[in-house]
Amino acid sequence: MIVVAGIGPTAAASGRQRWLCVPAAVALLLALPACSRRAPGGEDTASARRNPDALAQVNGAELREAELRQLIPPDLRESITGAEVREILDRWVETELLYQKALQEGLDRDPDLGETLRQMQRQVLADEYLQRELKNRVRVTNEEIQAWYQQHLDEYTQEVHLRHIVLNSSEAAAQVLEQVHAGTDFRALARRYSIDPSAAEGGDLGFLGKGAMNPAFEPEVFEMAPNEVRGPIASSFGFHIVQVVERRPATEPVSFELARDEILQTLLLAKRQQAAREIQADLRREAAVHVANSYAGMALAPAGGAAPDTARARLTARPGDSRDTD
Repeated sequence: MIVVAGIGPTAAASGRQRWLCVPAAVALLLALPACSRRAPGGEDTASARRNPDALAQVNGAELREAELRQLIPPDLRESITGAEVREILDRWVETELLYQKALQEGLDRDPDLGETLRQMQRQVLADEYLQRELKNRVRVTNEEIQAWYQQHLDEYTQEVHLRHIVLNSSEAAAQVLEQVHAGTDFRALARRYSIDPSAAEGGDLGFLGKGAMNPAFEPEVFEMAPNEVRGPIASSFGFHIVQVVERRPATEPVSFELARDEILQTLLLAKRQQAAREIQADLRREAAVHVANSYAGMALAPAGGAAPDTARARLTARPGDSRDTD
């Protein structure tokens, strides 16, 4: 029987949520190769003999300990809770019941569904190859983390006095920014146009340190000089115009030990993104690739051009999805 440990301090809550919310069809696609399809008696019916080694069983289909572990992401295997294991088992049973009924109805012979499954398998295998390549290629050393900390020391040892103006659209933000550059008082514009509660205070946010401000504009403000203004900067709240008023030493500087994990994740993300681009470039050079320049009377982006984020979001969204595209 599987040994279930309690939640540890390194458990990734967001990872749990993403995994436990995997669409049933994708979970089924991942689970099928790992599951025993028939009970010892060979009958795929409700009368199939109960197998004491199975953690879950639906007629002749069984889910055993080794197969369950394949359904749990490696980084959660040592910290998963009993409630989470039970949720996985219940979802496996629910999916298996539907899967067996689908087979009875002959849906596995539906040509449209066959193509859908083929495309899902194609995406899963492509993603798995990329993740394995990134795991092999990407490393971050402690020396690199320390160097990053020293290069960004101001971010960890200073506080910045900020004002901002928040608008509903990039166009409105651009118009207000023009007025700022023309010499109109920033605080007056904030009171007149900003949709943020800070508008009443002229957009004043006070002194803020690393991790205490909106992450959309945090990387910008530590590069800005006093009285400098930048924008529009998009976030989930709108489009920001940001002004740095002044700087001062932080009342509570962030030590290297406290910053280390965040820096590690920042460097890992940057390296993974760069490595992914290099992998794609290498594969393109080795393959015969052709992309059409037009479709249904529409001109398409030049070959090699990046698809706009909005277009990518539209193409990857499923019916019923709710997405924040800010």
